[in-house]
Amino acid sequence: MASSKLDYSALDKFNFERKPVGVKFMITKPEGIKHIDKELNMCEMLKEAQDNDAFYVAPDDWVCVGVEQMILGMEDPEPVLVSGIFGGEEGLFKGDNACRAMYDYLPRMQKGSVRYVAFAPLDKMTFDPDVLIMTATLPQAQTLVRSINYSTGRPFVSKLTPVVACSWIYIYPVISGELNYFVTGLGLGVQAMNIFPPGLFVISVPYQLIPTMLDNIKDMNYSPELAPGPGGVAHRKRVNKFKEDLKKKIEQK
Repeated sequence: MASSKLDYSALDKFNFERKPVGVKFMITKPEGIKHIDKELNMCEMLKEAQDNDAFYVAPDDWVCVGVEQMILGMEDPEPVLVSGIFGGEEGLFKGDNACRAMYDYLPRMQKGSVRYVAFAPLDKMTFDPDVLIMTATLPQAQTLVRSINYSTGRPFVSKLTPVVACSWIYIYPVISGELNYFVTGLGLGVQAMNIFPPGLFVISVPYQLIPTMLDNIKDMNYSPELAPGPGGVAHRKRVNKFKEDLKKKIEQK
């Protein structure tokens, strides 16, 4: 595969404990990347790429009860899933109807558009990803989730369902063009498989916004610790003075 065209060195300032991972969705088999050699659920593949080398996943490698093939557009949904009976009987929802309704919201790739998925840690990524996924602490996340808003003013939001979280991690950002994030511990499947400790931010940035993110991070201040603010009185005093100074500047002729 061709080398990545982007410079990701702006991310070095974060000194991530867990490497960012690029994910690419393809219709043709990738060259120069090894085939996955173990059974993993899609959400586990993020950690696998963080800890090891790049790999790709073929159509017959998906093992998560038909969910992954459904959200990737590889196969039609199984009735046992979209009827809601699975989640209702498991006690994940109050009833089958609530679980059935969830499937109306799940992001999915167009049918037949994806056959192979490549995963690569940032330092071994040889392609421009469709989505870049970062696992961050709160101080890191504060800057990362602001990195789009910083130059566009666009709000950042978190969208997630407690099951099939993989759809929101991998698929939603690509088809919406929006940054998405969630906090580990909220996704029940990720928690059940003990992939990450609770309290980490999983931040997914789609290809449409990666250049903006990288450019903005170069200019943004980042501290590995969230220092306490000055408090209400001092903060109001500083903000009010700043406002008055700006008013004087505006009124100057």
